[in-house]
Amino acid sequence: MAKLSNNIIVQRLTGQLSLNHGDFLCESVGKGVEVLNSYSPVVEYDVKYGLIPEILKEAGAKSVNIIDPEKLAGKTTCTKLKMAKWIDELSKSLNFANELLKVANSTISKLQCVAIEDKETIIKLKDEVISNKNEQLKSVSTTVQSEMKTYADLFKKSCKKATVTQEKLTKAIKTVAEEEDRGKNLMIFGLAEEKGECLSDKLDEIFTSIGEKPCIVDCVRVGATNSDKEKPAVRPVKVITKSSDTVHQLLRKSGRLRISENYKSVYFSPDRTLEERATHQQLVLQMKEKIKNDSKNYHFIKNGTVMSKPRE
Repeated sequence: MAKLSNNIIVQRLTGQLSLNHGDFLCESVGKGVEVLNSYSPVVEYDVKYGLIPEILKEAGAKSVNIIDPEKLAGKTTCTKLKMAKWIDELSKSLNFANELLKVANSTISKLQCVAIEDKETIIKLKDEVISNKNEQLKSVSTTVQSEMKTYADLFKKSCKKATVTQEKLTKAIKTVAEEEDRGKNLMIFGLAEEKGECLSDKLDEIFTSIGEKPCIVDCVRVGATNSDKEKPAVRPVKVITKSSDTVHQLLRKSGRLRISENYKSVYFSPDRTLEERATHQQLVLQMKEKIKNDSKNYHFIKNGTVMSKPRE
């Protein structure tokens, strides 16, 4: 809408327009109010407190949508000068709204450009991520293939060097099973042997003396009797328990036997293999040598080593 000066509007409406133009003025006012009302956020103040309430009051209407131009033109109080002022005010408001709409349109265009740029950036980043993933997958695939080839070569070489026969495999399994079973066994040395003895009762007494009541599966003297000698050697006792933990607990408390009046000469030992017995025998000889040469310290075997510490 072209912006008209107040003088031109007033001159045209008061001097040069005939009465037939009253309807045109009324229609212009009505259309202007209706358009302006569609931009109510821009002219909120005028809609509530200024020009539009004045026009509605003059037209006797409650809404700008029901203004009757003929009824408004027929009112004696609605002069051309008043309508000219209304049109001038509406023109100013519409021009102001038009400027705001231009600014809003420019802002929207800029935001749309930014949104497009953001989308392009996101698409570019997605492409880079996909490219990086593909490169990583290729790298992993190459590494896996290389490692698999190396492993396969090593496996072939090891198979050539060592062929596992059924006999070796059976022997290995048997050894593992024997070691597991042997871990549940406890050997007792120095326990007096008598004819017709009740071995389980003797074991109950000796275990009670160190504060233990283990669950015993079986117990037996190991070795053949030699009745030809006047004083045959005392055979060791093999005690079979339910678990290796029980054996460890009994071995841990076996030191208490040294301070017992009845069992000073009795000692506990794990159920060792022939090789382990030979190794342990060497350790015992080393310990006895240290005891002979160094009586000030206390010497003992721990974790396959002869150790010493000051006597308390």
